[in-house]
Amino acid sequence: MKKLLGENIMKRILPLVAIVIAMFMLIGCGSKEVVEDTPPPAPRVTPVVEDTAPKVVEKAPKVVEKEVVEELPEVYEPLPESVWVKYMIQPNDYLTKIAKKEYGVVTMWRSIWDWNYELIGDNPDLIYPYEELSLKKEASKAVEVCYEYVDYTVEKGENLWCIAEKVYGNSYAWIIILRDNLDVLGTDYNRIKPGMVLKLRTAI
Repeated sequence: MKKLLGENIMKRILPLVAIVIAMFMLIGCGSKEVVEDTPPPAPRVTPVVEDTAPKVVEKAPKVVEKEVVEELPEVYEPLPESVWVKYMIQPNDYLTKIAKKEYGVVTMWRSIWDWNYELIGDNPDLIYPYEELSLKKEASKAVEVCYEYVDYTVEKGENLWCIAEKVYGNSYAWIIILRDNLDVLGTDYNRIKPGMVLKLRTAI
């Protein structure tokens, strides 16, 4: 009896269980979220920006035609003939003063220095009265200076300095006496002796 009862219950329950399972499956399938695959990204489009900067147009270089100038042969003016003259330095002279007096321009002092470097030396400001400079002059402007001489007999105790002071009024003029009497004294001013006859300029 119990066995038949159990079979009957099972027969009734099984269809219900089947229905419940079917309903759960339907509900589960209906509530399942459908996730589609992620679509591929859209291609990037670079925005086109209009170039508002002014366009630089390169111009072709301008061709400048060179003017053809006919070269004329150079004409050189012949330099005036020049000669060397002597200039005796005066008291209170200096090279720029001499240049102005002899050439009319002070800038000639450097040429005077170059011409007389052996006499003047390294310091152009150090020149001595009555020394003779060599100057270059145009032949047409050169003036020859002629001196007159007188005989002078050396007295006892005299030397070139005291004679120059007595005759010319300046002891520095001794160099003139030595220069004019090289044939008698040579270059040694100590050779002067009483009774010796020297030639002296009448004026300097």
